[in-house]
Amino acid sequence: MPLDDPSIGRQRFADPGFRPLSRVGLSFDDTFVPADHEISDGGSGLAAQLADFDFTRALLGLMVLGAARRAMDSTVDWVRRREAFGAPIATYQGVSFTLAEWDTQLEAARWLCYRTLGLRAAGLPHTREAAMCKWWAPRIAVQAINDCIVLHGHVGWSTEMPLQQLLLDVSGLQIGDGTPQIQKLVIARQLIGREHVG
Repeated sequence: MPLDDPSIGRQRFADPGFRPLSRVGLSFDDTFVPADHEISDGGSGLAAQLADFDFTRALLGLMVLGAARRAMDSTVDWVRRREAFGAPIATYQGVSFTLAEWDTQLEAARWLCYRTLGLRAAGLPHTREAAMCKWWAPRIAVQAINDCIVLHGHVGWSTEMPLQQLLLDVSGLQIGDGTPQIQKLVIARQLIGREHVG
């Protein structure tokens, strides 16, 4: 529909993350939609949109993992240079083990996203895997970035540093395209059966 239709309202949200992209809300008040403006024939527009979520959820997973990887790369560089008690802080297991754990989890989540996209490319079902990407990747990305902030100390907490913006950007993607709770419901329905889960 043309957005200048007077029955369509728009509202821009002042989100703390992904500001260059922004986010808006649309409202429709008795908006007439002509047949030639419908998404698809036979009322299957919702089904087509839901199928697209299986694609975008994997892409969102990769997007947040890329942000977490940027935070990790910055932190690896920092812990090599930052010294405490006469040695780089990378020499302390409390620092290096934290980075090793996040490196492993981010890599595993990345391959889950790749597998999901591979299933899609092969024309195979991938709704369950897409939902896994969507709830797990943002969750671990937020936690990894937060730990990177902690490893930077007071420098990482500063809003002048990119880590804070990465955290804000990624945290909002825990919600977009469906909350973690919705993703877990999708997984449970695929795993156990909709008739048992609801």
